[in-house]
Parts: sequence; C-alpha cells; structure tokens
Amino acid sequence: MSEPPRKKVTLKFLQQKKARKELITSIGVYDSPMAAIADRVGFDLLIVGNAGPMALFGHADPTTVKFEEQLFMTRAVSRVTRYGLIVGHMPYLSYHTSKERAIGNAGRLISEGGADAVKCEGNRYTAEYIAEIVRAGIPVMGHIGMQASRRVEQSGFGVKGRTAAEALDIVDTAKAFVDAGVFSFILEQVPTELAAYLTDTLPVPIITLGGGTHNDGVYHISGDIVGYSAFPIPKNRGGFADVRPIIENALSAYKARTLDGSYPSSENTFHMLPEEYRRFKEIVG
Repeated sequence: MSEPPRKKVTLKFLQQKKARKELITSIGVYDSPMAAIADRVGFDLLIVGNAGPMALFGHADPTTVKFEEQLFMTRAVSRVTRYGLIVGHMPYLSYHTSKERAIGNAGRLISEGGADAVKCEGNRYTAEYIAEIVRAGIPVMGHIGMQASRRVEQSGFGVKGRTAAEALDIVDTAKAFVDAGVFSFILEQVPTELAAYLTDTLPVPIITLGGGTHNDGVYHISGDIVGYSAFPIPKNRGGFADVRPIIENALSAYKARTLDGSYPSSENTFHMLPEEYRRFKEIVG
C-alpha cells in the first residue's frame, strides 16, 4: 500500500500531532543542500537558527550575527523546501528595541526570506514585542531555557532550571509567551522534569534541545548531527556522523593530484579540432 501524498506542514498539523501524542520532528538547517535533504527525509520543522551563521560564517558569539545574514540563510532554505514548515530565527536586537522594528524584521523573514514563521528568544519582558508580531499575523515560535543570544545572562550558558526558583522563572516566561500567542516552543538545555511539566501543562507543542524525551518533539542542529562546523561539535548533544575527515581526505587528495600533474585527467581535458588549432596559430602569428 502506497503512502498518502505529502502535504505542506501547517500550524494546525503540529497542534494535531501534540493532541495525538505523536512526536514532532525538527532540525536546524541553514543552507540549500542540507534543507533539500532534510525536506526529502520528511522533517516537520526546518528551523533556520543562529547556529547557521556561527557554523558557516565563523561567528564565535551569536550576538554578533546580523539580521541580513539570518535573512540570507532563510532564503537559501525556503528556495528548496516544499513540505517542512520553515521557521526563521530573529537574531539579537532584531526585535527588542521597538514594536515597529520587531514587526518589520519579522515581516521581512516572511516576505523576503520565505519563512512560514519566526522564532524569538526572550523572557516575560520581551513577550510584549512577541505579542505585536503575532498581532501582525506572523506566527511566532518561542525559545526559552538556555538562550544563546542572551550573552548578558549573569548565569551564563549551560543547563537552566536546575533549581526550583530558576525553573519557576522559566515557567513564568513560558506562560507569558503563550499569552503573547506563540504556537510552540524550543526548550533548550533544561532538566527533563521541567520539560515534562511544560509539555503536560502548556497547550502548545514543546520541542526540546537537551531536555530529555518527555516532550512533543526533539530539535537538533544539522551541522552538529553530521559534524560540519567551523567550531568543535558540542559533545553533550550527540552526533550521528562526522563528515570532516571525509572532506579533509578529499581536499588532500585533490591537492596531491594537482601537484603531481594527474588532475585533471586526460579524458577530462578539452581540445580544439586540429584544423581550428592550425588556423588559430596562423592568426596569432
């Protein structure tokens, strides 16, 4: 029996999966080749996060990622995606300074970038900006727990919500985001107990990155999955392949064959017809 034809993933479809307790599949992608592969595999969510400019453009800190870079990568993903719901990340300070700026930048990710929705990090204080984006008709995914763009966090990076007070603060932020109208969350680097509580009590899908398996879905970044990044791959995330040695071996082989004269090969070398070559020689003297 053949499978039913695939359809474009919608927000309603994601909500239905949560209701049926079916896992939502998601992956971070940021270039056309990886997006095309991920869409063929069949992920529900293709998220263009700030890991892209970091992995491919060499940003050591996500706070230096520019909106135009994020927009550029979102375009690359949307050009080849047919089925997955594309979520474009709103980088640092692209929505924090005014409601007009928030709506304008979010709108550009949709109208120019081809995204279906945008993703915003933040807390209960930034929820008002998220609410304005939603009111403008743009779907928003929240991102709570560890937030890479919030370099000013005094607690630094790492697992968030280990203490009761910290967990309650995350819950407070999550409820403020729900009130603002987000359709789902990325919940990053939190204890599995907190992920389970939010999954069971909030009405929107909870997608975790480093939050255990009691959730509505799991998120992972393609570069970390296959080992392709300008920086070391986080060991606690778990990879499934490492393409770096393959790429390095291929580049080394190409360099060696270029130096010994065996590349390009004779069968891949183009020649002029003998009479045309003679005519050419006569013309040039």
